[in-house]
Order: sequence, then structure tokens, then C-alpha cells
Amino acid sequence: MPRQGLTKEAVVKTAALLVEEYGYENLTLHKLAAKLDIKPASLYTHIKGIEELYSSLSHLALSRLRDEMLDAVAQKKQGEALRAIAFSYYSYAKKNPEMYRIILKVPHSNLENLVGAGREVKSILFETLSQYMKEKTKIIYYSRYYHSILHGFVSLEMAGFFDDGFSVEKSLSDIVDDFIRQLENKQFV
Repeated sequence: MPRQGLTKEAVVKTAALLVEEYGYENLTLHKLAAKLDIKPASLYTHIKGIEELYSSLSHLALSRLRDEMLDAVAQKKQGEALRAIAFSYYSYAKKNPEMYRIILKVPHSNLENLVGAGREVKSILFETLSQYMKEKTKIIYYSRYYHSILHGFVSLEMAGFFDDGFSVEKSLSDIVDDFIRQLENKQFV
């Protein structure tokens, strides 16, 4: 019989806390059960195993990133929206570095719910870029370009490459402004 009040959602949220505390690779069902104050076997009432837990964590990470990005772009258009996307993405990765790492494992998953959650995140950028251009191939190209900028920036900053005394936020802002200028100078049909 499951512990009163314990749900799959609570199990996954607790696992997310452990991931941030101990690292993605160090999450075990035993640590999770201890944190929840239950026996490891009791976890199987809520999840089928560690793979389902990782899948649920990936979905949670994508959902949280999507929510932050949606909040950031609300009522914003074009350049203002692209800036909001950049800083919400950066903020999410900075506050949740291990959950961000989990997101990077999603493309290797064929799970329908994760692919759908990933598309929801991408659609925010697609919608913003469609304010500049209509051709789907160009939207895909520029979304890949922008995502590469953001991920590269976040990865380098997380690895400690930006410890030179210059403002990280100012650098990101300048890079985003350069990207926006490129879009504004193009003649999209």
C-alpha cells in the first residue's frame, strides 16, 4: 500500500531536488527512497524503475524550461522576445544545472512525451522567429543558430570559462543583440 499522500509527481520532484544536490549521475533509487522516508521497493508503486524516473525528470525539466520561457516572452515581440528567451534559458540553466544536463539527453530518447515536450520548448522560439520570416526551413535554420548560441554560451559559462571579470549578462546581451541585428538586416520574404 502506497504511503498516504505520496504521488508520482512528488516522487519526481523529490528526485529533481536530489539531482541538483548530488548530480545527475549520482541519483539512485535508494537515495530517493531514503529522502522520501520509504523503502526502495515502495518506489515501484509510483515508477517502474530508474529509466522511467529519468524520463519523468526529463519531462519535468523541459516543462519547467518551457514555463520560464513562456512567462518571459509574454506580451513581447521580435527582439524583445528573443532577449527574453535568451535570459530565461540562461537563468534556468544557471539555477538548475543538473536538470539542464538532463534536457540534453532528450534528443536520444524516442519517447513520445519527451519529444512532445521538446517541441513545446522549440515552438516558443519558432513562433518568435516567425515574426521575422515565414519560410519553415529558415525558421529551423535560425532556431538552430540561436539555440547553438545559447547552449554554447551556457555550457562555457558553466565550465568556468567566463571568469575574466567581464559581466556575463552583458556579454550575453551583446551577443543576443548581434543576432537580432542580423535578423533585422535580412530581407526575408
